[in-house]
Amino acid sequence: MCKTPAIADIVILVDGSWSIGRINFRLVRAFLENLVNAFSVEFDKTRIGLAQYSGDPRIEWHLNAHTTKEAVIEAVKNLPYKGGNTLTGLALTFILENSFKAESGSRPGVPKIGILITDGKSQDDVIPPARSLKDSGIELFAIGVKNADENELKAIASPPEETHVYNVADFSVMSDIVEGLTKALCDRVDQLDKKIKGSAQAIKL
Repeated sequence: MCKTPAIADIVILVDGSWSIGRINFRLVRAFLENLVNAFSVEFDKTRIGLAQYSGDPRIEWHLNAHTTKEAVIEAVKNLPYKGGNTLTGLALTFILENSFKAESGSRPGVPKIGILITDGKSQDDVIPPARSLKDSGIELFAIGVKNADENELKAIASPPEETHVYNVADFSVMSDIVEGLTKALCDRVDQLDKKIKGSAQAIKL
């Protein structure tokens, strides 16, 4: 469980390409449930949005769609499997343009986190889109499963890679990283929260 009182806007970007397969996609859902469970998800606390991508990305739900943790968990359980290719770069641009927006529920002065889950190498360039997200103040975590490309994950994630890049050999062991990932996320949310409040304080002074 995440103990920090600091809140965040978290957008999860899930690879739904054919290479994952329906059985493994169930394991991705279970992983997402564990992740959501660790946070105080409420309208005035941490908000969680989710987009799924393959060839073309789509919003599954926006940050402001669900007001309780139960509703987000329910949405995770009902997440349909998309199928298609792996265009990660396009998907990263998509969440910048669609998910991290005020009308989608993204709040000013709140830490912004993007979490990518992918099982393969992208068929397009990920570096410029990832840079655009980071330049917009969004902290990126990259989780690779099975055939994910380690260098690509490192190029996408925010530094330091020790806490922002996770690579697991198979979908069945994804649950093993939930604890470490949750802790890293919480710590970062806490630090970002202090940084944002510190900047706001400095402006007032």
